[in-house]
Amino acid sequence: MEQLGVLELLMEKSFWQEAEPPAEEFQKKVEAFSSKTVLSRGMDNRYLVLEVSIVQNEEGNHEKHLIITASQSLEYKELCILRNDWCSVPVEPGDIIHLEGDCIADTWIIDEDFGYLILYPDMLISGTSIASSIRCMRRAVLSETFRSSDQATRQMLIGTVLHEVFQKAISDSFAPEKLQELACQTVQEIRHLKEMYRLNLNQDEVKQEVEEYLPSFSKWAGDFMRKYTSTDFPQMQLPLPSDGNDNNATCNIEVIKPLDIEESIWSPRFGLKGKIDVTVGVKIHRGCKTKYKIMPLELKTGKESNSIEHRSQLVLYTLLSQERRADPEAGLLLYLKTGQMYPVPAKHLDKRELLKLRNQMAFSLFHRISKSATGKMTELVPLPQMIEEQQTCKYCSQVGNCALYSRAVEQQMDDNSVPIVMLPKIKEETQHLKLTHLEYFSLWCLMLTLESQSKDNKKNHQSIWLMPSSEMEPSGNCIGNLIRTKHVKTVCDGQYLHNFQRKNGAMPITNLMAGDRVILSGEERTLFALSRGYVKEINMTTVTCLLDRNLSVLPESTLFRLDQEEKNCDIDTPLGNLSKLMKNTDASQKLRDLIIDFREPQFISYLSSVLPHDAKDTVASILKGLNKPQRQAMKKVLLSKDYTLIVGMPGTGKTTTICTLVRLRRYIQISRNLQKRKFADQSPLSP
Repeated sequence: MEQLGVLELLMEKSFWQEAEPPAEEFQKKVEAFSSKTVLSRGMDNRYLVLEVSIVQNEEGNHEKHLIITASQSLEYKELCILRNDWCSVPVEPGDIIHLEGDCIADTWIIDEDFGYLILYPDMLISGTSIASSIRCMRRAVLSETFRSSDQATRQMLIGTVLHEVFQKAISDSFAPEKLQELACQTVQEIRHLKEMYRLNLNQDEVKQEVEEYLPSFSKWAGDFMRKYTSTDFPQMQLPLPSDGNDNNATCNIEVIKPLDIEESIWSPRFGLKGKIDVTVGVKIHRGCKTKYKIMPLELKTGKESNSIEHRSQLVLYTLLSQERRADPEAGLLLYLKTGQMYPVPAKHLDKRELLKLRNQMAFSLFHRISKSATGKMTELVPLPQMIEEQQTCKYCSQVGNCALYSRAVEQQMDDNSVPIVMLPKIKEETQHLKLTHLEYFSLWCLMLTLESQSKDNKKNHQSIWLMPSSEMEPSGNCIGNLIRTKHVKTVCDGQYLHNFQRKNGAMPITNLMAGDRVILSGEERTLFALSRGYVKEINMTTVTCLLDRNLSVLPESTLFRLDQEEKNCDIDTPLGNLSKLMKNTDASQKLRDLIIDFREPQFISYLSSVLPHDAKDTVASILKGLNKPQRQAMKKVLLSKDYTLIVGMPGTGKTTTICTLVRLRRYIQISRNLQKRKFADQSPLSP
């Protein structure tokens, strides 16, 4: 563990600073943000917070007063008053906020009845994560932090297949024979077959389970689509906010047609992002009146619970929808197992409480590190408090990471408070780990977080919604004023070939090349991040892109912009791997022995135990052209039981060695399989 101590020493030297007074620290934060962040009034209403104070009003209630500015020079200032529960928003000087509401005489008032404050609006958080934070904020923050540690399951695969079958059917037909055909086609798609193989699932069993849902699909379509009169549709209770004091909430809902599938929306206005399963045109028949709305339709494959999490997700999707079109005022929640559909009105109270949860989550994700109490060390901060509901924790996908973070990070702090009832669970989840393993986790979690925050402050997607393409083009990372030409070609499911050219003039000088990842948006602010993909071909007149959505449904006159998808520091994979390294499995135990405890790798003594007996000539042919050091490296790798590091200066042939090694490994595997088959055929028990 001497090396771990060296790393800690380097950390201390790198991040050691004298403690600063809070006022001076906040002032530096304000100056840093104002120099590189776009501020504006109008639709964006992006403000920089200069001062925060708690004030007691005439009624004796406390208010939070913010001195804010949308001026880059910080000269023109306004006041924002947060009342009621909005006082709990953890806003600080130097923060960027977005305001919704009215500004009268340079004063914003955000209270329980009117207005919203969005903290760090450029941090786009998924509606699913926010909805999951209702029962446990800690789980939601962990899910955003350790994203790749969640393993796909049988239920997730079945759910994905069912979503796709329904989405195809709503654009085609819900006839029983058509549903059978769509189910068969979807189950046999390569990506689903690969997942079945990984999960060791039988294709026929998956198909059978999917087919059990199909009658409910037909039932739903029979209830809510293509009836003769408005009275044929089931009656529901749907009080729309725009109805005001109208007490008649009874209505008939008619789903006219799907307008989009898996519509991806980014909302820098509300700090949200998400994919809406189906966007549908709906007629609401109430008495002799009819309203037409475009609403989000959310599909659920699990138990029909009509739970607060499911309903909250719909409410957040109504906020997302406002980036593209008029406020839908409600969403539709459909349980595919039963065909039961629930209308979910989006009331101001619900949106207010969910946006407050979103702000708390954004604060926790933004402030993942801080100075220690002495001011001499940078350290990870505690996550939101553990809940004391053992039944909820029992089925939580993040229970392992929750206990691990508590033991490795939080329990090392003086002010740590862990619920006593949760201590046995924490011990159960982490008792297989040594102290050195916990220290390793804490250190590298901190290192990865520091790296992420450093690079995220420099590179992100903000330019797409903050800067017009004309200002971005000189950097070479954007091409604007594009129109779609030719027909969109479907390469395969989820990949569509698009051709673009400039509406006026030649292509600007650009850094974009074939193979670059890009984000395609409309020039209108309502069309942020329509699709993602990569450049297939680019020349002086046209650019061809392979995108994940078919944009032919948009008008031909739509103007587009292509932005290079900047490669931010992606810590999802290394954090996920760090989490897996700490799991209580044989594979993880072996890796901890090698990586953390520095057990020396072991090697086999003789090549004859690795190579087939009759492989001399074939192996010689594969090794032809390698020099002596390369052959020695090959031999060492073949003899390795654990790992081998191949080290060499640039140009010494490391890549050639690895490519040859892959060929040889493949040959060895094929030879072994043939030998096993030959042995099985010669066995007296074989048929």
